[in-house]
Amino acid sequence: MRINTNVSALGAARNLGTVQSSIAKSSEKLSSGFRINRASDDAAGLGVANTFASDIRAYTQASSNAEQAQAVFNIAEGAAGSVVSLLQRMKELAVQAASDTVDSNARARANDEYVALYNEMDRTIDTSKFQGSVIMDGTFGKTAGATSATFASVGIYSVTQSSTATAGTYTLQSASATQVKLINATTAQTLTVGLSAGTNNSLNFSVFGITVNTDNAIAIGNTQQLTATITAGAATGNGTFQVGASGSGASDTIVTTASDFDLATSQGLVAATSVTTLANASAAITVLDTAINTSSSVLGKIGAYQSRVGSALNNLKTLIQNYQAAESVIRDVDMATEMVKFSKNQVLAQAGTAVLAQANQAGQGILQLFR
Repeated sequence: MRINTNVSALGAARNLGTVQSSIAKSSEKLSSGFRINRASDDAAGLGVANTFASDIRAYTQASSNAEQAQAVFNIAEGAAGSVVSLLQRMKELAVQAASDTVDSNARARANDEYVALYNEMDRTIDTSKFQGSVIMDGTFGKTAGATSATFASVGIYSVTQSSTATAGTYTLQSASATQVKLINATTAQTLTVGLSAGTNNSLNFSVFGITVNTDNAIAIGNTQQLTATITAGAATGNGTFQVGASGSGASDTIVTTASDFDLATSQGLVAATSVTTLANASAAITVLDTAINTSSSVLGKIGAYQSRVGSALNNLKTLIQNYQAAESVIRDVDMATEMVKFSKNQVLAQAGTAVLAQANQAGQGILQLFR
């Protein structure tokens, strides 16, 4: 009999410690709801679960992107529908003015409305935007092309172009003592803007989509200081909507072309028409038919994209749900199973405590040897 080392007590203490450790882990799992609370719980499983979590976040963002794409298409649908309605009313006015049942005064009044409707179509196209980007003018998704310029004078320090810039070669010249002009070398179209001497100028030739910036070295009326040859490159690009996260590139995107949202073509067709005379009204009917067909085609393309994005969104939501279920199998704790372990270990802990107490009392028997 030995009292220096109580082997029975040491064994009971070791087993009790193991059980108490298991109770602590079960408590952590039951309180957090997770089977894996640290890497040591299941290193391999944690790696897989983290991959699922990353995919879930990515697909959730893709779902948000798809919802934003739906918003873009809804705005485009509203604008296209409005333009078609305007064109239909303009055709109605043209048909009315193309008959000798109305006189010149009536045609003049009809033309007033005709012009107002055209201006409203122009406004609708220019103001249909999403987060600052114009959608319906045929430039959606495009980025400005490259610009090159040769400055034959001082004072001009940069030339920029927008995504709506007309590709071609331009010549910058003095127009007068207080004006400068930009000439399209191909069409000879000329735009003139005002200029201030001795200060920085931002000369915006908006129709061409070109801006010329000058510094305070510029001098009014000095042709030599206002000479430049500018070459504007064509805008490129498409509208791209990221509606996937598989990493397979093109399969994750829905791509639209600028022409899919181009109502400016319809606007351009009817720009020079009027219903001031019978002949003009008759000619306008034919042009309006073409414009209505063009706008209706845009509306049809928008509807097709709406259907496609809607399907992509539904698929994303299903995919996210399935990924969350897969992650749950790995990461989440089975509460019923873990509760069974917890209850078992609580009983073992109580029994272990009682046994340890008995083992610690075993040495008391040696005292009998001293009596």
